[in-house]
Amino acid sequence: MKLTLAFAFLVTAAVYASAGFGGGSTYTALLAVSGAPFYVIPIVSLLCNISVVAGNCARYFRAGRLKLSSTWPLFILSVPAAFLGGRLHVSEALFMGLLCLALLIAGGRMLLAQDARPESQDGLNNSPVLCGLIGGGIGFYSGLVGIGGGIFLAPILYKLNWGRAQEIAAACSVFILVNSLSGL
Repeated sequence: MKLTLAFAFLVTAAVYASAGFGGGSTYTALLAVSGAPFYVIPIVSLLCNISVVAGNCARYFRAGRLKLSSTWPLFILSVPAAFLGGRLHVSEALFMGLLCLALLIAGGRMLLAQDARPESQDGLNNSPVLCGLIGGGIGFYSGLVGIGGGIFLAPILYKLNWGRAQEIAAACSVFILVNSLSGL
């Protein structure tokens, strides 16, 4: 069982890293299914996230895809919110319920995804206030369930026409990194 879990983590890291994400939601699900104690699940998931997205961030930065000037509003509230979410002590039942909800929302969102992007949102996609609120909400929930939040942030940024796919992936990598560090 341990070898199978280790192999599943390795595959998860490789697949998610190739898309610019960390894999926190999958690590968390794998650990929950394997019967790991619920209180160690977020710690292990966040540590794995950090190790995967740190490399992503370095690659995106070297390639010039990382635009910190436009991503800072996403982090301004997400970092303290992820810290607060990570500090909350919740029961195992509540943790598993929130985790299942997060995975169902993310999975459902991927199944219902459409290829067409909406028309321009008249500057809404560049609003620091909107980005701050989105980042704060996702950061808190991510800290609570022990994931980085990129799985929620990417589709929102895509729908808001926030940037090109590589820019969104780069922003999500940094978002996952800072929120994983803060949630840890």
